[in-house]
This record gives sequence, structure tokens and C-alpha cells, in this order.
Amino acid sequence: MAYFEQRKNGWRAQIRQRGMPSISRTFDLKADAEAWAREVEREVQRGNRAVLRDDAGKITIDQVVALYTKHVLPMKKDHSAASNLRVVHERFGASFLSAVRSVDVAAWRNELVEAGYAAQSVIHRLAALSNLFTYAEQEMSITLPAGNPVRAIRKPIKPKGRDRRLRPGELDALRRGAAAARSQVVGLPQIITLAVETSMRLGELLGLEWSRIDLARRTAHLVDTKNGESRTVALSSAALDALRTLPRRIDGRVFGWQNKDSFEKAWTRCKVRALAAYQTDCTASNSKPDPTFLIDLRFHDLRHEATSRLFEKGLGVMEVASMTGHKSLAMLKRYTHIEAEKLAQKLG
Repeated sequence: MAYFEQRKNGWRAQIRQRGMPSISRTFDLKADAEAWAREVEREVQRGNRAVLRDDAGKITIDQVVALYTKHVLPMKKDHSAASNLRVVHERFGASFLSAVRSVDVAAWRNELVEAGYAAQSVIHRLAALSNLFTYAEQEMSITLPAGNPVRAIRKPIKPKGRDRRLRPGELDALRRGAAAARSQVVGLPQIITLAVETSMRLGELLGLEWSRIDLARRTAHLVDTKNGESRTVALSSAALDALRTLPRRIDGRVFGWQNKDSFEKAWTRCKVRALAAYQTDCTASNSKPDPTFLIDLRFHDLRHEATSRLFEKGLGVMEVASMTGHKSLAMLKRYTHIEAEKLAQKLG
């Protein structure tokens, strides 16, 4: 039976069951206290008497994070999962599971949006918090009387997927900018070529090893992919030529960049050199530079370009999927942006 009492700090709800310890919580509003009590009593009627132990009111988010980090995180391919957990720890770490309400999560969402975080970044952080509640329920057998508070709130609307393709002259400019890099930046022209020719992700390119490349059969086997499944990618003639010009490293890796951050620095400098060369050419030819040239181009856009080119070469959906690693047509469609002019030529 539930009892309610108004105190200085709010409304206290207490539930007593014969043979079980009583549990209580304090809320700002009486309506919230009544809603919580109804949910607990409903769980008891369903036979879930474990809810009366109030484990959710004794376990903190930090304790769940510690177990999740030890048992789940090592199995995740997403390298951003750890950083998202750190953000969750900073915001909710000291709170008990039962103390985190949907209104608290919604307020955090709004704070992230107002701080300028992209919608996808906010969604990732919310997902990290949601995963902790799911882990507590499913693997720690902790009953959440009010359920997972993250599921009840609205998520930010994702922006339309990028469909940035290379504009005329951009690839040549990038190659010139890569070739003009310092002598110790080995592999920059080749990784750009491979990205456009194979549609590999940056992480997959940086993880390439010579032992998994068969130049005779024109294949590259990828083990560590984003979706967790290995795949074998066919190599075009241009991709083969790029690989053959690379020196062999002692550690067996194709490229020397240790992580994405170190490569992004080289990529940014490459774009600066490429844009400078383009502007010099425009001045020499007395032509007006395109103000959008290389603007907002990301390395991942080369994957989009490569995927679109595969379709334009006439490959079927399953053939393209075998190259890109996409699991569904819906995911693949996001990356394909067939040029209308070339499509019109096929239509006759």
C-alpha cells in the first residue's frame, strides 16, 4: 500500500508490503509521487517483487559504467563509445539509477543542442546513457519502475545525409596537394586514390596490411570493419598501381598513420596546398576561381564518390554492397547520387 506525505523538500511516497522492506522516494510534485507508486504497485501485482528491493535506488550510474566498461566496451567496434561514456559519467555519474528521470535526460539533450553539438553527436550520447539502463535491466537484473528514461524523450532530428561529390578538378588538385607534401608524409597520394577506387572507409584503409592484399588476384581482405564483419574488396587497375608505388613497411602495415586524428592533420594540410595550387592556376589563366572549390570536402566524401562511381560503371546493387560493406539497400542509397546527365545517356 502507498502512503504520501508532504515534506519541506517535496512529496514523499512510501510503499509497504508485508514481508518486504518498505521503499520510499521524494518528488517535487505529488503527481510524480503518485505515478511512481502506481508503477511500483503494478510491478508487484505482476509478480515482480524484486522492485521492492529498490536496487535502482542504491546503484549509481558510475557503478553501472564500471561494469559496462569492463564487460561490454571491449567488444564494441565503435571507438567513440568510450568518449560518450565519459560524457555520461560527467553528467550523471553520481546519480542513482532511479534518480534519473526523463525530464533530466531531456534537459541534458537541450544543453547539448544549445552548446552546438550536431544532432548525430547528441543522439550518440543519449544512446550511451540508454545502453547503461538497458545493461542494468538485462544483465544486472535491476528493475526500473519507471522504465528506461531515455526512451521516453524525443531525439534531435538528423540532418539530411551528405551527398557531397567531387567537383571537376578537385581530385586532380588533391593529388597535386598530396604529392607536394613533405617527403616524410608517405602514402598520401595513394590513400586518396584507394579511397576513390575502393570505397573503403578511412579506418579500413589505415588498418590495411600487406599480408591481406593479393596483387595477383587483385583483392584486399578487410578484417576490422565498422559493421564487425570481414569482407574482401576488389582492386581496380588504378588501385593496384597506387599500391605498387608504396614502399613496404617493416611492421607489415600499408600506411603509417596510427589513428584517424593523425591522418586528418595531413588531410587538412593537403587541402590547403590543393586550394592554393588551384587559385594559382586560376590567376595564371586569368579565370575566376570557383568559391566552392574544396570547400567543406571531408575525406569520408571520397567514399560517397567511390560508391556513386561504382553504380555509374554499371555494377549491380549486390556487387556494390560487396565493395562498400553496406548491409541494406536503404543504407546504400544514402551514399549513391547518380549524375542525372549520365543517367539520361543510359536512357537513350
